[in-house]
Amino acid sequence: MRLKILSTILALSILVIGAVATAHAQFAGTRMSAQIPFDFVVGEQTLPAGSYELRRLGNEPYLLCIQNIEDTRNVMIFNTSLFDEGNAIPQSALVFHRYGDIYFLARIVSQYEGMIRELATSDRERSMERDLASNKKTRQIESVPLAAN
Repeated sequence: MRLKILSTILALSILVIGAVATAHAQFAGTRMSAQIPFDFVVGEQTLPAGSYELRRLGNEPYLLCIQNIEDTRNVMIFNTSLFDEGNAIPQSALVFHRYGDIYFLARIVSQYEGMIRELATSDRERSMERDLASNKKTRQIESVPLAAN
């Protein structure tokens, strides 16, 4: 009887440890925040400058949500794709492509998850890129640091 109780306790302990480790692995580095000092475009939607939280939606690592902390109506859900993984990433950041005074969110660099995600280029950004190329100019790159929550 005593052996049966000990084996049951051991089995439950292993189960609990496994569940905690799995939950930690799924959600590690999934919430980050940034102070974005300029209006910016995600997909086809323009969001105002401000404090934003970026998070994964569920267990899907490429479906993300960015939401203004002060005004929760300013929110965008978007898909990304893997740009790079496994290389040493010194700092988490949001990377923007800048065309004059218009900023497009282009990449999410996550030191905590060890990956760089990329957003698809929107029609609007492609059009601006063509206009710049015809004037023999190139886009600028701007980065905004991300902090883990």
